Amino acid sequence: MAASGRYHFVIYNAKAGRLRDGAFARLRTFFQERNLPASFSTIDDCDWSDVRAKLNGGGDVRFVVAAGDGTLRLTLERLWEQKLLDDVSVAFVPLGSANVAAISLGLPRALPKALELAVSGTPKPVDLGLIDNRHVFFIAAIFGAVSDVTVNAKRELKERFGGLAYLFCLNRLLRNDYSGSAFHVSFDEGGKRQELDSHSLIVCNQLNLGSLKPARRITADDKRLDLITLHNTRFWGLFTAAWEFFRGRHDSRVLRHRPIEKTICKLTGFKGHVHLDGDECFDVGDTIDFQVMPHAARFVS
Repeated sequence: MAASGRYHFVIYNAKAGRLRDGAFARLRTFFQERNLPASFSTIDDCDWSDVRAKLNGGGDVRFVVAAGDGTLRLTLERLWEQKLLDDVSVAFVPLGSANVAAISLGLPRALPKALELAVSGTPKPVDLGLIDNRHVFFIAAIFGAVSDVTVNAKRELKERFGGLAYLFCLNRLLRNDYSGSAFHVSFDEGGKRQELDSHSLIVCNQLNLGSLKPARRITADDKRLDLITLHNTRFWGLFTAAWEFFRGRHDSRVLRHRPIEKTICKLTGFKGHVHLDGDECFDVGDTIDFQVMPHAARFVS
């Protein structure tokens, strides 16, 4: 049962990938039948003065994000901008196409079970990633060839097949010119400047896909980010990189992995997409400040 005295701000995205027909009515019915105080809005229409009024009145405030990974990221970012992350808890009801956050954290995907957990679960501290002191991410920021796959997965395929839709875009990696698409990455590590070329840069906050948990344990509460670069020159090198990644190897000809707390990366010659928690991203420029915000949010699981 949900705690008495708690108020729920339900953030809903009508364009979320699955269960769109009737989902909003089911959300309302769930809260009404249980007499749970709640308001319903998009994140853009959220009444922040009302949120503060509830908090100032001594209330327990919980945001329930019924949407996809992109809306979850945006909600966390807006809470950070409003300086409210310390004051509210956040629950996730996955209605998106791939729902990587839910899979990674082991959250239920069935709507009734997800809602029950959202109102009765216990908040736990989780980290957030921060880019250029402007943009928050919860899962990962992905640059380069791998991002090209995630960005170009068609919505209709993701709605039908979920995360498997990304497999339909692997032909982009098969055709990719890895040498020609490489960009230069430089950053400081242990007081030394590191220089390398990579076709894909991934900065993770969490990455545990179902039962496929990397030996390196990239988790959302370890107070760090993980910087990963790929260096294969042929398509089949990706399979080697995946094998080495999941068995915990940090450096090889095709993979480089470093835990970070804060680093400024300089990307030279980078062109293409940036994928940020389910969405194609803005232009972040060629000098990018990555840092972790340890235990910045309270996430219900």
